[in-house]
Amino acid sequence: MVAALAFALLPACGNSDKAAQQSATASTTPAKTVLTSIQLLKNGQFDPLLQHVLPPADYQKMRTQWQQQHSKLQQVSEHDRQQFADNMAKLTAPDADQKIWAETQPKLEQLDKKYKTQLPMMIGVGQIMLGTQISNSKNLTPDQKKQASDVVTALGQWAQKVPWTDPDKLKQAIGVLTSTARKVDIKTLDQANALGYDAAMKKYGVIWGGVKQALDIYGLSIDKTLDSAEAKTVTSDAHTATVQVDYTLLGQPQTMTVDLVKVDDRWYDKDLLDHWRKALDEHTPAAAASTAAADASSAMSATAATAASAP
Repeated sequence: MVAALAFALLPACGNSDKAAQQSATASTTPAKTVLTSIQLLKNGQFDPLLQHVLPPADYQKMRTQWQQQHSKLQQVSEHDRQQFADNMAKLTAPDADQKIWAETQPKLEQLDKKYKTQLPMMIGVGQIMLGTQISNSKNLTPDQKKQASDVVTALGQWAQKVPWTDPDKLKQAIGVLTSTARKVDIKTLDQANALGYDAAMKKYGVIWGGVKQALDIYGLSIDKTLDSAEAKTVTSDAHTATVQVDYTLLGQPQTMTVDLVKVDDRWYDKDLLDHWRKALDEHTPAAAASTAAADASSAMSATAATAASAP
């Protein structure tokens, strides 16, 4: 999950070679490789991030799969197309934040009672489900299971205490929602489908920025968490390495380990690379590195749905 404003977003295909050169320089040591991924993630530079975590040949295959996945937007029903357009029009209308707030405010007390009674239980159930998945995972070591469980516990405790329906915070969050929708500047699914890879990656960065800003309102600073990361190489030989990353999440110290493998004199996250290649070999549509398209599409849909759910 750790994978950015140190570099400027690279425009279209013209800077692909430059991004590759920067990535190569940033992959010279195991610890530097991990910290560069964290920085790129922080800044929402998803194309440079993908170039950093995938060898060149795998990166090109990822772009091909992205295009195949992206073309599925054409298969959306006419009803869903119209609903998306209506919701995005609502989010990007003049004074959209004030209008959505005016619709939400009268039912705020009802929402507050509902979430206070239901949300802790929902979060608790979610924690149990995630904990079970972590415990049963065949891909995680015992140390990695503990690390993942610690993160789930910290996030669960935060989510249960957050005043989600606090008027001031909710009003700020609605402002972030509408502002992000305007910056994304996608009015219809046809517009989204017409985006090329490079343009889409920049849109994903805008959405990611909005997500971080909204979470920050409620006390979860992604930037502070990522900025707190310190990496050190624990083991290393000619072909493999293990890096320990220490960071602070919601005031709690956390640790995670990353296994890396060297490919053509560059270091790569072994688990991510293995997962991507396995997905590619199995011809699954949700290849690891190409899920950005589906994630961003879901994010835009969720943004629109939030507006639609306003009273």
